[in-house]
Amino acid sequence: MTQTNQAKAGSGLKDKADLPLAIFAPFAYIVLCALLGATLAYPLHFIFPASFEYQALVYKSAELLMAFSLFPIGLWLGMGKSDLGFVGPIGSLLRKMAIGFGWGALMLGIHVFVLFWLDIRLLYQEKLYLAKILSLSYKGVLIGLAVASLEEPIFRGFLFGFMLKKMDRVNAVIVTSFYFAALHFLKTDLNPEFSDVHWNTGFIIILDAFRNLLQMHLDSFLALFVAGAFLSCIRLYFSDSGLSYCIGIHAGWVFVIKATKPLSEHSVISPYTNFVSDFDGNIGYMSAAWTTVLIIWLVINMRKREESLCR
Repeated sequence: MTQTNQAKAGSGLKDKADLPLAIFAPFAYIVLCALLGATLAYPLHFIFPASFEYQALVYKSAELLMAFSLFPIGLWLGMGKSDLGFVGPIGSLLRKMAIGFGWGALMLGIHVFVLFWLDIRLLYQEKLYLAKILSLSYKGVLIGLAVASLEEPIFRGFLFGFMLKKMDRVNAVIVTSFYFAALHFLKTDLNPEFSDVHWNTGFIIILDAFRNLLQMHLDSFLALFVAGAFLSCIRLYFSDSGLSYCIGIHAGWVFVIKATKPLSEHSVISPYTNFVSDFDGNIGYMSAAWTTVLIIWLVINMRKREESLCR
């Protein structure tokens, strides 16, 4: 091997011809799953007429297609468990997931506490009773685990592992975080009644959802992008078992939001109200700044560890 080739191999440079395909392939995959979800929703709504709203049926069909198709696609691409960041005994992985949950809950818990302290969010005093808090906490844990267990294997597992095969770490973090943030805005207000549903209704819903991507706000997009970057850095920092921590952290975030949001409201009179976005009244420029500090800390520690290994 020549010195030039050795330098390229050591630096982790990828074939630049693969980059456009790697960047746009996830978008094509998302569009395909969305169209298939819209197709499946029409016959399914006759089977479950009272169980799901039609909009939810379209979304859930697309999400499940996306999630369950990843395994065969990963096998086809030659991706193993280490590429997905999910290696180790199941007991160890669950323990790391629980640790990650604690980190995520603490991380966003501090953020929400500051929101209350600055009166950016105001508590409903009449709702602060034990049964209500316990009920919201229980639901928050379940929803958090469900959301994180679906999204993290897709983004920090398959997508991030695929990007690392095609590009350097920095670009892999950027591309994965972009898709993670953008998909949170793939929404629509269209939700037809059963009698108004036709064979093409699902496609109209999907088209309107993609159109709404052009209307996302910078503060909420930035907050979600930085959150995705933080989770990608966690995946890199903990190498093979990083996905377990990512699932736990993501679940902890969702838990805090689901447990506190119904107990409070976004203040419109606070001088700091613009620190959070109207997207959910929790994330925004403040959460982006707080998470960026943690990313910098992670990157510094990763570089120190890599330098020590090279000595």
